[in-house]
Amino acid sequence: MAVKVTIKNLKAIKTLEFDVPMSGAFVITGANGCGKTSLLTVLHRMGASNAFQTGLPGGKNTTGIDGIDETTIQYDVNGNSVTYQYNYTRWSATPRSNSTIIGKAFSEVLFLKADSSRVEPTQNELKGIKKQHADQMLRNFMNSVFDTTRFNNLYRIRLRGRNLIAHLIDKSAPTDKKKSYYSEKTFSLGELCVMRLGQKLLGMKNGGLYIIDEFEMALHPAAQIRLFREIEKLANAASCTALVSTHSSSLIKSVKRSNIIYLENDGGNVTIHRHVYPTYALQHLSLDEESAPDKLLFVEDVAAKHCLDEMWRQHIKRQQSSGTGSLPTVQVAVIGGYKEVLRFLERSKAFIPNMTRRMAVLDADAEPDCMPPTTQPGVPAPELTVPQSLYHNQKNNVVFLPWTPEVGLCELLRGDIATHTQGIQTHTGITNLRISQASVNAHVGQTGRLQRETCKSAIDTIASDIAAKNACTEDRAREALFSYLVQATLVTSQPSMLKLSGKLFR
Repeated sequence: MAVKVTIKNLKAIKTLEFDVPMSGAFVITGANGCGKTSLLTVLHRMGASNAFQTGLPGGKNTTGIDGIDETTIQYDVNGNSVTYQYNYTRWSATPRSNSTIIGKAFSEVLFLKADSSRVEPTQNELKGIKKQHADQMLRNFMNSVFDTTRFNNLYRIRLRGRNLIAHLIDKSAPTDKKKSYYSEKTFSLGELCVMRLGQKLLGMKNGGLYIIDEFEMALHPAAQIRLFREIEKLANAASCTALVSTHSSSLIKSVKRSNIIYLENDGGNVTIHRHVYPTYALQHLSLDEESAPDKLLFVEDVAAKHCLDEMWRQHIKRQQSSGTGSLPTVQVAVIGGYKEVLRFLERSKAFIPNMTRRMAVLDADAEPDCMPPTTQPGVPAPELTVPQSLYHNQKNNVVFLPWTPEVGLCELLRGDIATHTQGIQTHTGITNLRISQASVNAHVGQTGRLQRETCKSAIDTIASDIAAKNACTEDRAREALFSYLVQATLVTSQPSMLKLSGKLFR
């Protein structure tokens, strides 16, 4: 099943395309006004026929206020398409014969908001009513989210005449002759919201879509993280999709990159970023005047960070050996792809103290896409692409590494595999390291992402072998490999590496 929604001319959205994940739990985030709520409403329409009427109020544009007559919302489901437009008093589908396809995209679509409604039983209602343990899955869910065993004593009762279920917690001591309880009336707002959410999510259906808004309401950051983990378990077990809308920095920092969906609105054109680093999704670094570094370097990924960390260590050694006593403080922040790094560099001036020098350090494979085209005399200059424009406006604060780290390491090994295998063994303190010539040659003839992924796969294999022999993590082994790359490059290309270090660290 493939499901995509396309939104045009709705509120702050000029264009937005969203491929709906078909399984797993995801965090959806973005700046206020980016179009997140509108997207969630459009997704909800696949399960609720009145979603547009309640979530997208507006009318014809004759008054100039809240006009939606130019709005189009298109759903593509398994190759079939239907488009909705506002027609005087209602939303109509074109072609009408395809209006049923959105109802078949998911087995169930629920939009869940924070619900803190309380069922408060009276004393008379409690008399003579049999109290039953609440569902075991609900008790486990509550205990996991709040890191407690308190909800082992959660009971449920059906109230006479009101056809409502109320919940109680047994607070009796084992030696008490008479049972005593406290009701939902005494539950915290967070406990109520999680219990109501759990009651709905524990019934997730295979192939369902569950949209969860106001996720962090009244919850401690640690409970937010535990709640998402429980939702993730439920979504994976039921093979369904859970989309959690949040601005919680604690939650965004805690989830895997593959679970983050970030909406970026650039003048109405909304880009959907996936696999982004938390720093980019939050569009912020927590720095103040007292803790801010002298140099702040933005990079694309962890491999580049490992390289810069080693370049910085080597720079410190050289400065100390020459008697230089004063060194700047340096911090390296992982942002994401090269476009994201350039955008973040541009925006960071709004929240990074002026005393900090900000620089983008991009991989070598980004350079061709960033360089403005050469122009001939008398020929009008072509319009710059987005990365070319971002680079052109900030080129004094942008530098490029001499390689894309993964590709650079494979090229180094490819050039003299015997020498560098021995060098890596000495660097890591292991013996009998075997590196396949075929694996470090596999990227030859490839370009772009494919080349990078091929090299990454080869390096992962080497790192796995080092980790097993050295009793360390694979992440630590990869760090050592990129450290070796920097040291080897300093030997073969010392002048250019020293020049780059000077730009970065002086």
